[in-house]
Amino acid sequence: MRNRPARVAKDATGIKGGIEVAKQETYDLEPRYSTNEISGKCLKCLSEQELNSCLRQLLREDGINPDVQHKYEALVAFLQSPESKQLRVESERYLSEGKQVSVRISIIEDRPKYELIIK
Repeated sequence: MRNRPARVAKDATGIKGGIEVAKQETYDLEPRYSTNEISGKCLKCLSEQELNSCLRQLLREDGINPDVQHKYEALVAFLQSPESKQLRVESERYLSEGKQVSVRISIIEDRPKYELIIK
C-alpha cells in the first residue's frame, strides 16, 4: 500500500487565504495474483495486512502518530463499507484478465471515497 499525500494547497497553519483547507489523505492498495515467482494478495487480505501493520505501529509508539492513525481509520472504514465487496469482485475480475489494478482510498473532509484504477 502506498501512502500518497494529497496535493492540497495550504500554508503551515492549514489555512489558505483565510479559508481553512480540508485535509485529504490518499492510500493505494495494489492487489495481485500469486504466481510461481511472486506471492500476491487479494484486496481484502492486503487491506487486513495493512490494518494489522498500522495497529502494530500504533501499539509500539509512545505517542499517537496522526498519520498512522488516519491510515488505520481509513482501512477500517474501507473494510466495513459495502463498497469494499464490490471493489473486491471488480478487482478480481480485472486481475483475472491480466490487468493491474489499484484501489485508491481517499479521505476528504472526513468522508471516505473509493476508486478502482485499472492500469
